[in-house]
Amino acid sequence: MSRKRAVFCSVLAILLRAVASAQSTAPAVTVISPSTAPAGSPGVVLVVSGTNFQLGSVVAWNGAAIPTTYFSSTQLTASIPSPILANPGYGTITVINPGGVSSNGLIFTVTGSAVTITTSAVPQGAPGAAYAFTLTATGGAPPYTWSTTAVAPGLALNSSGAIAGTPTTAGTFNFTAQVTDSAGQAASKTFSITITGSSAFSIMTASPLPGGMVGQNYMQVLTASGGTPPYRWTVGPGLPTGMTLDPASGAISGIPTASGVFDFTVQVTDAAQLSASREFALTINSAPLKITTAPPLFSGTVGVAYAQTFSASGGAPPYRWTVLSGNTGGLTLDPSSGALRGTPTTAGTFDFTIQVSDSAGAQVSQPFSVVVNPPTLTIPTGATLPSGAVGASYRQTFTVVGGTAPYTWSLTNGGAPGLSFDASTATLSGTPLTPGAFTLTLLVRDAAGASGTKTFTLTVSPSSLTITTASQLAEATLGAAFSQSMTASGGVPPYTWSTNGLPDGLAIDPATGVISGIPAAAGTYSFTVRVTDSVRTTYVDLFRINVSLPPTPSAVISNLPASAQPAEQLPFQISLSSPFPALISGQALLSFAPDSGGGDSTIQFASGGRSADFTVAAGTLNAVSATRLALQTGTVAGTITVSLRLLAGGIDITPTPAPSVTIRIERAAPVIQSVRLIRGGNGFNIEVTGFSTAREVTQATFTFSVAGQTSTLTVPVENLFNAWFQDASSGQYGSQFVFTQPFTVQGDANAVTPQSVTLTNRLGSATANIPQ
Repeated sequence: MSRKRAVFCSVLAILLRAVASAQSTAPAVTVISPSTAPAGSPGVVLVVSGTNFQLGSVVAWNGAAIPTTYFSSTQLTASIPSPILANPGYGTITVINPGGVSSNGLIFTVTGSAVTITTSAVPQGAPGAAYAFTLTATGGAPPYTWSTTAVAPGLALNSSGAIAGTPTTAGTFNFTAQVTDSAGQAASKTFSITITGSSAFSIMTASPLPGGMVGQNYMQVLTASGGTPPYRWTVGPGLPTGMTLDPASGAISGIPTASGVFDFTVQVTDAAQLSASREFALTINSAPLKITTAPPLFSGTVGVAYAQTFSASGGAPPYRWTVLSGNTGGLTLDPSSGALRGTPTTAGTFDFTIQVSDSAGAQVSQPFSVVVNPPTLTIPTGATLPSGAVGASYRQTFTVVGGTAPYTWSLTNGGAPGLSFDASTATLSGTPLTPGAFTLTLLVRDAAGASGTKTFTLTVSPSSLTITTASQLAEATLGAAFSQSMTASGGVPPYTWSTNGLPDGLAIDPATGVISGIPAAAGTYSFTVRVTDSVRTTYVDLFRINVSLPPTPSAVISNLPASAQPAEQLPFQISLSSPFPALISGQALLSFAPDSGGGDSTIQFASGGRSADFTVAAGTLNAVSATRLALQTGTVAGTITVSLRLLAGGIDITPTPAPSVTIRIERAAPVIQSVRLIRGGNGFNIEVTGFSTAREVTQATFTFSVAGQTSTLTVPVENLFNAWFQDASSGQYGSQFVFTQPFTVQGDANAVTPQSVTLTNRLGSATANIPQ
């Protein structure tokens, strides 16, 4: 555990008198240069500045003379040999004049190895996705302070070395990071970070959309750029009736049923949950008015009733029909229905023009002609009979014109399976059994013996092949067995089935059409089903299925006590009450509520930081982590809370409330972890390392032995420690401290032996011996 060295220098100087002789003018040291050197350095030339130096004065390291050169009464130089600088530590620099009179002492610090940045590279990021990565360093004198000018748009490097934020722009960015240790040593390194993907996420299709027409198929595919595919499309109210938006492809399609200008909003969401939207306008026009009956009209016969109905489309119904010009041969036109009816009395070819008007006043006309044949014994029914379909009832009645009634009918040749001819009514009827093209010949005779014959063709089609299963399949559950039969009608059985786009874990039986299996991923899926009959007719339709997650089992955090000691590492376990059919990825999250002051950055997981990743494999109970699941309790009184966040297939399945446990760290007396005595010159420093969970130390009591007698000195330090604990920067060390009390001795400092130190707060005291 890293902690800052916080040195508190009390203004109190303790004068411990001992018998010693002194020169009337003592030397004084004001400045040493340099005052630090890294461990392992070769010998260092030290410049010592001060007053009252004499020829023959020597510079001493912890009281031992080192090679010295006299320059003046205010300046000496000395050589610190390399063995003294071999290891990190401290030395007191003093000047001893001839006669043994010693100066005050200044501290020379031997620092650790040079600080070095150990991170080799930083990982990639993506626009819109949260990013977090921490740089690392070694050597020098921790703690470290990090800095840089810039990282990448949306990212920043904080003083603890963490790169965090949400990238906003794709590209490759170079930056130089610098680390500085507590002794002022610095190191720098240049890194390159790549942000992949598009930084601009938007709908590219422009508004208004291309227009459509009532009753006609419409298709327009919307497009987006940027973000992280795949995209998912949604549309708000206002889409024309009869049209839909495919959520996967972004295609607007359908057959509009009403005209007008339609306004609606479309939103697209990418895989990183970024969204973009755009307002669209779509104009649906009415179809133009036109006469759909195509010339020529069928022929009539003198004396035989005639009927021909004209039809129109587009415009604004209802329609009104008129004969604009010409001769209809004695036939009349119904203005409402458009039916041309009557019994022709004269043979010939008659030309005329038909006009239709709609309710909006639009008009359109077209020329037609009708041929009226002389009266003969003929069968006017067309040679190509209306088509039939297998399994569908069929009926066709034949007529005769000319001759003299009564008439006698007979089927002389051909026919179709499932159909029979009734001579008394001249009707072909029944239910076709077999598809194909069939011929039949009819003979009719009148009362005078005249006859007429005609051969007809009849096409019997298989019934239309279609899938009859509803487009939304029954709900499926992740990890649970699923089965649903697809059904079809029409065509010529047997059928063969296939699919495209079914969720992983599901498949269709080609022979039975049963979709079955165990879904392996949750979500909403669109897929196509194709059915093929025995004559290779195919039909394809789009279907949907929802695969939902099963209920989340309860998660338990175990092995953590309700209360714990400070500066303690506590392992724990995470488990489920029952197996889950999918991989669960989770995070253990750590928070801390101190009883007083700021937080404690030393409270963290064993893996570092206040979040720890783990997984629970499908079908198992216990969480697995790349590093051991454990937490460090820190050194501040308060309540530590560990909570869980669970995800499966990218979906948050954390129960409400989230599973959590709390650990209590109580307020207590100070704790002394180590004590160090640092002698030098005419005095010494007592350095105490420890912590106080209550963030309080009120006094420090020191016990000394001088000439065989014991004396005690109590120093009030409450204000000193309060200033440290209330400093915002101390939160990163919890309640840890390094308290240094300097002492100056008039006389022989070695005659004074520090024995013990006691630190006290309102909850108690802690005492430790001072090693010599």
